Amino acid sequence: MSRTVIAGFGSAGYAALVTIKRSNPKADIIIVDPKEHDLTHPCGLPYALENKVPEHELQQDINLPRMGVEKISAYATGINVDEKKLHYSNGNEEGALSYDNLLICTGSVPFVPPIEGVSSFLNNGVYTLTSIAGLRKIKEAAGGAAGAVVIGAGAIGLESALALKKLGVNTTVIEMQNNVLPGVLDPDMAKVVELYLEETGIDLVTGTTVDAIEGSDRVSRVIAGDLRIDTGMVVLASGFRPNTTWLEGLPVKLDRMGNIQVNDLLETGLPGVYAAGDCILSWSKIDRKPVGAKLATSAYKQGIIAGTSMSGGKGEYLGTAGTFVTKIGQLEVAGTGFTMETAKERGFSPVQGKITSYVLPDYFPGGHDITVKIICDNDSGAVLGGQAIGISGAAERVNIISMAIEYGTSIENLARLEMAYCPPVSEVHDPLMRAVEFAIRRRK
Repeated sequence: MSRTVIAGFGSAGYAALVTIKRSNPKADIIIVDPKEHDLTHPCGLPYALENKVPEHELQQDINLPRMGVEKISAYATGINVDEKKLHYSNGNEEGALSYDNLLICTGSVPFVPPIEGVSSFLNNGVYTLTSIAGLRKIKEAAGGAAGAVVIGAGAIGLESALALKKLGVNTTVIEMQNNVLPGVLDPDMAKVVELYLEETGIDLVTGTTVDAIEGSDRVSRVIAGDLRIDTGMVVLASGFRPNTTWLEGLPVKLDRMGNIQVNDLLETGLPGVYAAGDCILSWSKIDRKPVGAKLATSAYKQGIIAGTSMSGGKGEYLGTAGTFVTKIGQLEVAGTGFTMETAKERGFSPVQGKITSYVLPDYFPGGHDITVKIICDNDSGAVLGGQAIGISGAAERVNIISMAIEYGTSIENLARLEMAYCPPVSEVHDPLMRAVEFAIRRRK
């Protein structure tokens, strides 16, 4: 019987495991992963920080022995390509596992920017919210902090800022790009989120780079351009890098950021070695060019495809639309595909349709505004992207746009979509369809 070794056990590893076991319940599978529990759900960490969900609910054991799966609590440290062996270490002991198929899905690690003073306070005043250990340290620090600075206005940064504010900590968010959620929202859409953050009492600084973190025994100040911000703690939310340093020197193709380069079958080019999840160089479903999206949903899809291939089937990965949603306080913020700026950079001639509208008929109570934008190519009519922001309903509309991208639907064909209607649920003419019509008119 052939053996499959899975290095790393997050969304991609879990999806691969389930896929292989469905194909062959008796498959010989060994997992190498350092976590104390089988699974951790990192996307829930900001919500555990604000005590919306209990910390222990983010950790899960799935009874791997009952599935006939062995787990070794260790880090992958290298591969012997000729002998087809994965080397590992738990810090005290080292070992090696023979494999017929190996799936590398070791995920990503938080990026620590080269800020003056950051290394002096890391995990002691400067924290990352990527693990249960990090969550506990931030909670402890927040208990006595007079203020906090969050570096980075992506999803984790904004979610963390809202959580800290709810814990009673005065919070400032600093983003080096000119708007929040860069790469997901265009500046006009980001403005909706930025106004909301200001209303909640969060100080927002965009277009500014943090230069230094100062303090003696503890963090006391952040320097960002001309700003001097007194603070007792800093949360780094400045992105991720692939967890692939252990592959350096091996004949695995890595890009300059360390992402593993794979083909449509998620093969690395080494015999029997596949890769999936945050550690690979993914590409856009729209133009097949590389994208930096590191999403659990993409990782899960890739795990299914890798698991299918390792089971003797043929899965093919066609790329990601980068479909995204976050909940920032009361706001649901979603996006997919390209922003206007990205579309232009990639050689398209984008036009947009945008509408702010009530989600229910005017006469029906309980409604709210939603802002929807859809982007298409002026030349071909192909749907390129979309964004939505509202108290609710943003994700469901963006999911429709994502499906249009997946299947190469034109803006005119998307306009044919018939959506469900009932006064307590929706408008007769949905805001998404109105945005689509605006885009069509602008294209013409």
